Amino acid sequence: MRTWTHCSSMLVVAVLAAVSGCGEEGASSPDGDSGGAPFEGVVLDLTDRYVTERGEVTARRDMSGFESVEAQVIAADGAVQTFPGALSADGSRWEIPEVPEGEYWLVTTSAPDERAVDAPEGRAMLQATARVVDFGRLFAGRPDGGEATQDVDVALTADGLKPWHQVSRDEEGELVQPLQDSIELYSFNVDAFTSLRPEEGTEGAPADGDTACTGWAFNWRDAVYLASHDGERPLVDGSQGDVLHVTQLVEHEVAPPSGEADPRDPWSSFTYQAAEASFSTREVIMQDGEAIALGGSFAPLALSSFAADLRISRFVAQVTADAPAALSSATTSVALYQEPGSGVPLYGWTPTLFYAQVPSGREPVDATCYPHDGTCDAQLCPDGCNDALSLVHPGDHAATYPYGNPYAGRGTELLDVRVSFSTRVTHPVEESQEVLRGFVSVVVSAEEANGAAVEPRLGLPRDLRIDGESLPADAVLEGTGATPTITFEPPDLGAPDGYHVVIFLQDDIKSADGEVLSQRTRVLGVDTTETTVEVPAGVLESGRYYSAQVTAYLGTHTREAPFRYRGATFAQAQSYTGMFTP
Repeated sequence: MRTWTHCSSMLVVAVLAAVSGCGEEGASSPDGDSGGAPFEGVVLDLTDRYVTERGEVTARRDMSGFESVEAQVIAADGAVQTFPGALSADGSRWEIPEVPEGEYWLVTTSAPDERAVDAPEGRAMLQATARVVDFGRLFAGRPDGGEATQDVDVALTADGLKPWHQVSRDEEGELVQPLQDSIELYSFNVDAFTSLRPEEGTEGAPADGDTACTGWAFNWRDAVYLASHDGERPLVDGSQGDVLHVTQLVEHEVAPPSGEADPRDPWSSFTYQAAEASFSTREVIMQDGEAIALGGSFAPLALSSFAADLRISRFVAQVTADAPAALSSATTSVALYQEPGSGVPLYGWTPTLFYAQVPSGREPVDATCYPHDGTCDAQLCPDGCNDALSLVHPGDHAATYPYGNPYAGRGTELLDVRVSFSTRVTHPVEESQEVLRGFVSVVVSAEEANGAAVEPRLGLPRDLRIDGESLPADAVLEGTGATPTITFEPPDLGAPDGYHVVIFLQDDIKSADGEVLSQRTRVLGVDTTETTVEVPAGVLESGRYYSAQVTAYLGTHTREAPFRYRGATFAQAQSYTGMFTP
């Protein structure tokens, strides 16, 4: 998609990225396979499952990237008792002996980025009570795909396109064609996904109005996204059962009959993309470093209708009531996508069926002073022109949209509706622009949502504080100490299953030669049912700057299986603090 890309893992257990992944049922017995006495402690089952075109296969989780796995029991007086874990002899599970019955914290520590200078460790904490925790993940695609480490030049030649929309400008740089179609390439069997939107004049790419392309060249290694199961750039191999789908997303413009958009109604003028033509092939066999020709004939897709009834004003109400500071921007997005899992989503990329993105606009607070072209009319403002601006958000929206689905027969169509927002702040030392992000979202099956009112199910966590002090997103708090306490209030809408609390290092992480590897780095992720989190010792470093992010979630996962979905309907709402330093 690349204005909007779905990866199932992004929507579940986001703060446990240091642990990584999603999973399905299948935890082993704490007795193991030895037939001996029951194991006294906590067991983490490490069996991953991969859903492929030829059936399911299993593999053991690679835990080599972890410095430690342990359980911590925190007493009422704050004393911490730690129980170290170890990998079992056969590598099938992580065993943490002697953990007493009751609540404990599962703590994993991952090694710093070895490419970086002075990079931090990553720590994740999961509040749990289960004696057996299913640490397995359920992946889309086979685990044995090849990796593109060298250039793989692809030349696409195909006919049957819908008349192509290509953004173009005149000699003065004025936009004369605002629409831009895109091509998505997707192979479920190897979790390969990319979205391409050629620049005007790209050799071999279709020009505006064309229905074919001849030799449109692109580098697969640079274009394809990292596979979810191993973080590598996958190669498609039809001899291993990989089917490559090539789909045209056609961009459409919605404009008012008068031709003039209402600046205070973002829905009065916007664009959307829908899947309308596609072809698939089993003939592609990619070899690392070797060029290939990709050919086919696009065929028009049978179009379905989605009747949208989006109560966006209720999403916006949660944002405007509880956003942590003045917002720099906000965007409403609506996406229909194909989840390859049935009932319970898989961990992997998901291709687009329909996508619309409508940004909030900036308009004068005193609209009567600015009746024409953003110019103040002094006669209408005897007390002086008020040049203050405010965000104007989209309201409710009801319309019916056509779209095609080239992946029908595998998986579930899902609808994702969200209002995202951000605040831009300046790093107090590096003077770089940092972007703090939040959102309110809901994901439901498209079948359930078709023709039904879609509303938020969770509001934002409220009143985020550090050691009792409110920290607006546009402020910096100095001298918090090494172990501050983060508190917040539950949302005023919905009853969350729990919260993800994340601490980000906002300082740039660089390699030895000065290359910026990361502009912000996750140093702590806490999955909890509490609204109070004490940052443990060893996470924060003096002289470095951090921010906190709190996400309420509903319907995503369970403590017994933290890396798998409970179902295909869930909601999240994320807020943030400003920067702070010990």
